[in-house]
Amino acid sequence: MRHLYIYVLFLIAACAVQCGENVSDNSTKHSGNGNAQQTTAPKSHFRLEVVAQNPDAYGVCGDVYDLKVLADTAIVPDSVRFLVDGVQVAAYSADTQYVLDTKKLRVGGIRLSAEAVYGGKTEYLSASIKLKSDIEPRRLTYKVVNRFPHDRAAYTQGLVFDNGVMYESTGLNRKSSLRKVGFEKGDILQSIALGDEYFGEGLAIDGDRLIQITWKNHKGFVYDKNSFSKLHEFDISTEGWGLVLHNDTLILTDGSENLYFVDKNSFGTFKIMQVYDSNGPVKMLNELEIVDNLLFANIYQSDLVAVIDIPTGKVLSYIDFAGLLPSSMYADDTDVLNGIAYDSKNKRLYVTGKNWPQLFQVEIPNF
Repeated sequence: MRHLYIYVLFLIAACAVQCGENVSDNSTKHSGNGNAQQTTAPKSHFRLEVVAQNPDAYGVCGDVYDLKVLADTAIVPDSVRFLVDGVQVAAYSADTQYVLDTKKLRVGGIRLSAEAVYGGKTEYLSASIKLKSDIEPRRLTYKVVNRFPHDRAAYTQGLVFDNGVMYESTGLNRKSSLRKVGFEKGDILQSIALGDEYFGEGLAIDGDRLIQITWKNHKGFVYDKNSFSKLHEFDISTEGWGLVLHNDTLILTDGSENLYFVDKNSFGTFKIMQVYDSNGPVKMLNELEIVDNLLFANIYQSDLVAVIDIPTGKVLSYIDFAGLLPSSMYADDTDVLNGIAYDSKNKRLYVTGKNWPQLFQVEIPNF
């Protein structure tokens, strides 16, 4: 029996050694088979260099940059294409340098890229720059033309004017709503409550549709303008702050300097731009309105409304609404300026705030 026991131990040990050798062999063969399982990325021959760029500072629209395709050896590419924000600006068969004048570019982060062809293969190169606005924004003030009652309990988030009435989106969990308001008397003509879990935010109107977004739920709702019946829901990828319709495209803010351009039917984001003034990015963009093809954006937690050139993202002016609501009308729940609506037919601008007892019709002198 003892001899049998020793013999069994010998077999187990031999098997373990053999199995270990097999694993080692398989591992060696697997890792050594470089031709069959190549995991190393092909070596790049070129790089895109942006000359005169300070990586720690913003440029200014109007600055000139030299874009150069450089090789790590004496290789010369057969051809080169230069692109700015994905659009070709130059193509050469011999030259590997392009002079970029940024005078007509938008502000914010600009994607620079190049495609270098060598030996029938294309290498894709990228870089970026950030541009501040070359415009010093004007400082504008306001003149109150008229005052109207406004529901002090309305935590105003979105405000739009349409055919003599206003539609209003209000916020706060368990208090959010969509309303139709007879603004001259402050009457709530129609109203529906959002679910308790939703915090209502920006509001836009598109024909017979009302489009409302929520804050952190990543949800938006489409309603029939007349009945307030919900037509469908949609998802948004960011927080929802402000919303407006411009030239059949929705523009959405999320509290940063970004403007998100959203298809009004599929609700997919197809472009992102930034808003900059002469000092840099303008953050906390909130409630939006279109006034004569310019974008008005309330800057949250301030009395300022930025007037923005939509194609470039440049701030042209700041309207300072400080003192608009008299201090005698403040209550414990009175919050900041928020809510801009424009009557494009009669050229009338209306402004209010969160839990404000009044809605103001205002004019902007020298606008």
